[in-house]
Amino acid sequence: MDMELKKPAAIMMMGRPGAGKDTQAKILADKMGLIRVVTSDLLQKKLNENPDDPDIKKEKEIFESGVLNTPSWVLSVIKEYIEKLAKTNFNGKNGVIFSGSPRTSYEVENLIPFIEKIFGLENIFALYLEISEEVGIERIIKRNKENPRSLDEGPEKLKTRTREFDVRTRPVLDYLEKMGILIRINGMPPAEDVAAEIAKKLSPFGRPLVRREHYK
Repeated sequence: MDMELKKPAAIMMMGRPGAGKDTQAKILADKMGLIRVVTSDLLQKKLNENPDDPDIKKEKEIFESGVLNTPSWVLSVIKEYIEKLAKTNFNGKNGVIFSGSPRTSYEVENLIPFIEKIFGLENIFALYLEISEEVGIERIIKRNKENPRSLDEGPEKLKTRTREFDVRTRPVLDYLEKMGILIRINGMPPAEDVAAEIAKKLSPFGRPLVRREHYK
């Protein structure tokens, strides 16, 4: 059964490379009527808007290396997009779901207060898909063979992305857990089983799907 939270929400889908963040974010977005916010897509779009700008060139080099982009720049891109959505009342949707963000301490410490003003802290949820590093690497290698993506290609870049998660993103999880909004999910089973577990973990906060205007 489709379901949604009692009020418009902001959900963050977290996990190391290969955890299945995009897959689960898409499933949840479809079930709950959420707008997917894929940070990498937003950054790529911004990088292509003004390619001759020196700052943009610098960020593009960082992006293509597999290292996480400058946190303040990433945050500015995300906030700009969310502000535009908020002005449209999220296009009648029930909120947003971030796929892979925030990824640094700077981002989480500045993103949470920003979205709290829009949604309220009680309507912010962080889902962490737990998998081993080995499984994450195996999944990405398999995915690249089946459907090559520039973001994931090359063993060195994959090592860099994995290292960036361990060094820069793990502290984000500690921050979210201390805030009491982190929900841990076993990301090792097949995608459909993970999706069922996510729905189970969110069900205490939700109810059967209803039209948004019923609870404004």
